[in-house]
Amino acid sequence: MSNVIESQSSNENGEHLLSTTMLDILDDDSLLEVFAYLNFDELLLASRVCFKFLQLTRQRLRKIRHFQLDYRALITRNNDQLIRLRDIFTNIGTNLIAFKFSGGFIMNETLKCSIIENITLSCSNLQHLTLNYIELSSKNLTALKPLLVQLKGLDLGRCTLRDESFGQFICAASELRSLAIPGNAELDGRFFDMWHSCSLLELLDISYCYSLNVGSIEPFLRRAVKLRGIDVTACQWLQKDKQIFNSCNRNIELCVELPELSYYNNA
Repeated sequence: MSNVIESQSSNENGEHLLSTTMLDILDDDSLLEVFAYLNFDELLLASRVCFKFLQLTRQRLRKIRHFQLDYRALITRNNDQLIRLRDIFTNIGTNLIAFKFSGGFIMNETLKCSIIENITLSCSNLQHLTLNYIELSSKNLTALKPLLVQLKGLDLGRCTLRDESFGQFICAASELRSLAIPGNAELDGRFFDMWHSCSLLELLDISYCYSLNVGSIEPFLRRAVKLRGIDVTACQWLQKDKQIFNSCNRNIELCVELPELSYYNNA
C-alpha cells in the first residue's frame, strides 16, 4: 500500500503528503494521528488512496455539518472540478445538516448538474439548502425535489424561477419552516395555488419578486397557518393589500429574519 500512497498522495506541487513507507503497518488510531496534520484538501486527496483511508478521512471530517462550497475555488481547478465534488460529498455528504452554494449565471451546466446530483444523492440528512445566483431549470428542480420531504429551510434567491416549474417543485415541500426566494423577477405568485402542504411555514421572503402580486396570495395565507413573517419588498401591491396579512386572526409581520448559520468554507 505504501507505493500507492507515494504515487497518489501528493499536492499540486508534487510534494508527498504522506511520505512514510510504513503507513501500511499502522493501526487506525495511529493513522488518525497522522491525518490530524492534514488540511481539508489533503484529507480529500488521501481519501482516494484506498477504502481504509476513505473511512478514516470521513472520521476526521465528520464534525463538518454546515458546509459552504466556494465557487471561485472550485472553478480554478480546471479538469479536477468533478473529482473534487465527488471527494467532498463522499467524505462529508451524509454528515451535512446545511449546504450553501452561490454560483453564477454563466457557470458550466455540467458542473451545476453535478453539484445538484451530489446534493441529492449524498446529503441524506440535509435540513437547510441554499442555492443562490444559479439558473434552476425545470430539470434541476425535479432533481432536487426528493429533498423536500426533509428540508426545513430553503433559500433559492435569484435562481430565475418560473411559476409553473417552481409550483410543481414546491408542492412537495411539507416540512419547510422558512422559504426565501428573493430576486426571482419572473414569479407572479401562481405557484402559491399549487402549494397546499405549507402548514408548517413560519417565514417567507419573496422580496424583489417584481412581478408578484401580493393581493393574490390570500388563499395561501389561510393555508400557511403558522406564518408569522413575510417580506414583500418591491413586489406589486397596494396599501389595501396590507389587510390580508391580518385577515386570518393573526398578526403577520412584514419583515423576515431568517436563521443565520455559520458555515465551514472550503476555500
